[in-house]
Amino acid sequence: MQREDSRNPVEGYCIQILFINGKVCDDLSQKSFYIENISKGGFRFISSIELEEEDRIQVLLRFPDGRSQEVYGRICYCDESVAGPSNAYGFCIIDGFYSLFPRQTGKA
Repeated sequence: MQREDSRNPVEGYCIQILFINGKVCDDLSQKSFYIENISKGGFRFISSIELEEEDRIQVLLRFPDGRSQEVYGRICYCDESVAGPSNAYGFCIIDGFYSLFPRQTGKA
């Protein structure tokens, strides 16, 4: 199966985890986890916390330009081959479409 969304390597994008499986994560909401790549359908992020495939997670996605948006999704894979004590997780969007680029507003 081929991936339909193109993934873009990114700098400056990060998430804060707000809820895992409906439980508030006050301790994690104060930490930032950096995103390796992102597409319209999801992203890959690095974390030292242990998550399980199919965990339902609500995150605050922070953009490099200062914007942020809450997004709800699930962990679709875990790659344990990352160096050090961290894992790379695939996050698939369930609710909360986001745009990688800010909308242009203004009068023509």
